[in-house]
Amino acid sequence: MSIKIKQALTESLTKIENKKFDEDTLRTLLITSREYLKHDGLIKELAHFIAHPKRNRGIFHKKVNSRYTKLKLVDEQLLKEQPDIKTEKELSDFMLGGIELEKIDSKLFNILYFDGLNDLPKNHLEKFTGFTKKQAEKFLKDNYTKKGNFHFINTLRNEKMISLLKELPNIDNDKKIQESIQRSEELIEKLKSGMNSLQKVIRGVIPSSSVFTTDSLLNDFQINFKKILSDFDIDSKYTAVITDNIQEILLCLMTLIHDSTFEFYDKNTARVYLCSYLEHNKVEQQSTDIKENIYDSGVLALYTNYKSIGKSNSFPLFVSEIKLKDYITREEFNKVSIESSICEIPWISAKQREGKLKLITYS
Repeated sequence: MSIKIKQALTESLTKIENKKFDEDTLRTLLITSREYLKHDGLIKELAHFIAHPKRNRGIFHKKVNSRYTKLKLVDEQLLKEQPDIKTEKELSDFMLGGIELEKIDSKLFNILYFDGLNDLPKNHLEKFTGFTKKQAEKFLKDNYTKKGNFHFINTLRNEKMISLLKELPNIDNDKKIQESIQRSEELIEKLKSGMNSLQKVIRGVIPSSSVFTTDSLLNDFQINFKKILSDFDIDSKYTAVITDNIQEILLCLMTLIHDSTFEFYDKNTARVYLCSYLEHNKVEQQSTDIKENIYDSGVLALYTNYKSIGKSNSFPLFVSEIKLKDYITREEFNKVSIESSICEIPWISAKQREGKLKLITYS
């Protein structure tokens, strides 16, 4: 056991207990403990984020990469000449087109369907397909074969055999073979139809929810630090200390993640930024001052922003319950031009000021 590691951990935890901590305290705590985090979950992911702010792997990356990929496919479809669409189903089918059923690039296959499955809202898949996530994953694995850089649906060999059979002389006169061909074609069509429906349900959901929750973060802290405190013979009271200060710990983590980047499957990148998020149902209808509503009702959020197909897009990484007004004075807020929700804010550091944790501009 390293005395220096124990000292760094204890000093950071003591600062949290005394409410004298800031983002630097959390940086030290997570970087110091990163090697000793046995549970491969949120805390380790956040520690990796802080150590390596350009992310091309990890729990968050899988979800964000999947969402980006789905959005990009939809944008690419919109660039195509639209067919004569008459119904909502035809529109949905068109928007979810652009991906072959028979042959799919393996990297895209894994991002869309396996990472996409993990990112689906609970019970959504079962509601619309009858599959659980585990069953859907098995169905996909059982019916595709990877060759080289592509996944091929397993019906291709049977379809080729049927095609060859149909070319045999006098085949039309053999009733048994004709019946066998018909049954095989029906089974192939049934499988393809079911697979197509499953894939469209997975591709059709682009969640706008946070990639993690405050409760899951707290639970992960408790699991990891219970073990670390025991291993380094540090007082177990600090588990409760973390619980009691989880909101301000989260605030520090959000400022540390600000300005990090994601690298997507196609090498495009997205920047993560801190903003104030205002839910639509919290906008006061009688007030025309949007900025006032943002200050009074806005919560802190992390959004990702990227450019693709000639336009800029943003979607949430994490939306907290932390009130913007609790960490910035109205006077400070009014000095800055902020005209809309999810607009980047300049207060990107969490530091102690006059005995309290505050958001401040970088200096």
